[in-house]
Amino acid sequence: MQATVQTWNPAIESTGKWYARCMPSLIDLAFLLPAFFLFGRLSGTKILFTDGDTGWHIRTGEWILSHRAIPTEDFFSFTRPGHPWFAWEWGWDLLFGAIHKFWGLEGVAFVNVLILGIFAVLLYKLALRVSGNELASFFVTTIAVCASSVHWLARPHLLSWLFFLLFLHLIHDLQEGRRRPLYLMPILAAIWANVHPSFLLSPLLLLLTASEEALQLFINGGTWVAIHKKCRPFLWAMASCLLATLLNPYSWRLHWHIVAVLNSGIVNGIQEYQPLNFHNPPGGFFECMLVLAAAAVFWSFQTRAMDSTISVLFWAHLALLSVRNVPLFVMVAAPIIAKMLNHLTVTTISRLKPVGEIVSQISHDIRFFERQRHIHVLSALGVLMLAGLFAFGAPGFAGQFNPYAFPAPAVPVVAASNAHRIFATDQWGGYLIYRLYPAKRVFIDGRADIFGSELMKAAIDIQNARYDWKRRLDRFAVDMVIIQPDAPLASALKVSPDWTTLFDDGKAIVFQAKLSRMQKPDLRTDRRT
Repeated sequence: MQATVQTWNPAIESTGKWYARCMPSLIDLAFLLPAFFLFGRLSGTKILFTDGDTGWHIRTGEWILSHRAIPTEDFFSFTRPGHPWFAWEWGWDLLFGAIHKFWGLEGVAFVNVLILGIFAVLLYKLALRVSGNELASFFVTTIAVCASSVHWLARPHLLSWLFFLLFLHLIHDLQEGRRRPLYLMPILAAIWANVHPSFLLSPLLLLLTASEEALQLFINGGTWVAIHKKCRPFLWAMASCLLATLLNPYSWRLHWHIVAVLNSGIVNGIQEYQPLNFHNPPGGFFECMLVLAAAAVFWSFQTRAMDSTISVLFWAHLALLSVRNVPLFVMVAAPIIAKMLNHLTVTTISRLKPVGEIVSQISHDIRFFERQRHIHVLSALGVLMLAGLFAFGAPGFAGQFNPYAFPAPAVPVVAASNAHRIFATDQWGGYLIYRLYPAKRVFIDGRADIFGSELMKAAIDIQNARYDWKRRLDRFAVDMVIIQPDAPLASALKVSPDWTTLFDDGKAIVFQAKLSRMQKPDLRTDRRT
């Protein structure tokens, strides 16, 4: 064993050379992990563009660029024209509207892949700073990244994940007694408030951490004075972050609007607010994270260490309720899981002396190499390769919405028609905004807070051809319907003398109203919407 150590040391000492610092590191592998999983195991950009909301987000950003203003009322639909609109993700819309203007959907996909890479690196570094074990941190990061793929969509929430992780890093700085987070957190919170409505999680994260710190001191017999002194920085940071989030175009009204939407029950009908389907591939990775997190919490209770336990239990509960909370859960759970694995590795392997010495030596060498300054050549080459593949439209890298989820072949027929008021599902509505705005307007899209529960329910009733579907279409003078052929409304329109079929490819069917049926819309308030 001694001879092995002697022959390995010269290699370790050579890590100061520039060529040694160019060798791939675990950070490089973490950065490239999402791209490998997305294009190697999943279906590439089809996954990123499976949600129609990306369409209206991009068009909103282009509207901001052209009008040099932030929208305050709806201009995409014909059912809510001029209705107040809180464009709470205008920062993302502006950024990606500009990217789309210069590089199209390929550029949007490319930048979102880079965001996922940065997300993986931040998560790996967070797990590493908590556990101190590179191998355990990378192992947990791999599982967590794969679990988060359940919500890999080219939408503003991907950027919000970076803010979430940055806050977790700053919280650890605050726990270590550093004062810098007290100044940085409000700045991040203010930017976050203009990118995604999840900015309200910033004070929540601080509140959960303060609760864990108080519980830890209470278990250890700390006095109330000591508990107050320990929690005071987190509470001050929480208050300053709340004040900073008021720096948005809508001020406090945005906070009130978000809370009102969450309490209205509108989100209950949105797919991403439903529980995860464990039959989907990411479900297995999420299940693995749940089991490991449960073990980590149990281990923490045994060792009387309360760090992150409340947060893990809280986010595990929310992740089981809503699929969009799964990535947030794995970000919170990964560090404590890595810490547990590091502890178990040391205590278990120490009982097997020969194996323990080998594993200990390998871990030491990896740690020595990883903690040197690296020139991330592999990451740079990966970025260049991805850029080239997107630029040349390689298979899986084409900038297009998922052709299996949206009626792309029907769009030319719709564009060539003289119809202007299109009824479609909310998902197809967002896609049609991207393809046809401003020439056409849609009945509904993914902005549920604008349309409200009544109009959202009315859209579902129309799709199902409920008894008053004709009156509902007449009320808004709908002159075109694009829907899946197996929808009940499609069967009703096929036999209706007022509608004619323009297109049918088995995936989407397009109906246009006959001229004799056309009438002016009645946009007065109607409780029977």
